[in-house]
Amino acid sequence: MKILEIKNLKKTFGQAGENLRVLKDINLTVEKGQFIVLIGPSGSGKSTLLNIIAMLDTPTEGEVIFEGKNLHRLNENHKSELRLKKMGFVFQFDGLLPDFTLLENVNMPSVIAGKKKDAKARELLAAFGLEKMADKFPASLSGGEKQRGAVARALRNNPVLILADEPTGNLDINKKIVIFEDFAKLAKQGITVIMVTHDLHAEQYADKVYSMEDGTLVEKK
Repeated sequence: MKILEIKNLKKTFGQAGENLRVLKDINLTVEKGQFIVLIGPSGSGKSTLLNIIAMLDTPTEGEVIFEGKNLHRLNENHKSELRLKKMGFVFQFDGLLPDFTLLENVNMPSVIAGKKKDAKARELLAAFGLEKMADKFPASLSGGEKQRGAVARALRNNPVLILADEPTGNLDINKKIVIFEDFAKLAKQGITVIMVTHDLHAEQYADKVYSMEDGTLVEKK
């Protein structure tokens, strides 16, 4: 079942009196439960594409259709609701709040949504082997533990789509592989994952891999 479709997407920025074309006629179809990896060097446009899918930026031309909705025709309230309830986000830096325990951090999306119960957050910590870390603060966790906690947090509100922007950029190879395996497992559970990275190790864990260079997207066979 198709969950996301990008049609003829273009993004242009004005810079020093000139128009800089960052995305050039991007087309992409993503099925439910796929782990999609977009690989490309810094400045290739992959993070811009992810931000447009997340409704954090708007395209110059083209459409992003998510679960049948044209995202950039929605009002801001509807966009915020979709981000909170349908999408989860993982970034290069874990973004855990230093004054809250790991459990409180993982449960934060639920609190923002007006729910206080933490049973689901505890289940997620257990699923990622972090249950013994629940009451620890981020400063006492390893880089890998913090990033897996960030993945658990992204799953707290039961999203259908995870967007990950260079989530392993600060990890060593062994910790990177753990995160890639986590994403592959999530996809097998029916959660769609789109990850942008420059790490070629990710390719072997993905259902589909796309190369992004100079604002264009090409599937790698």
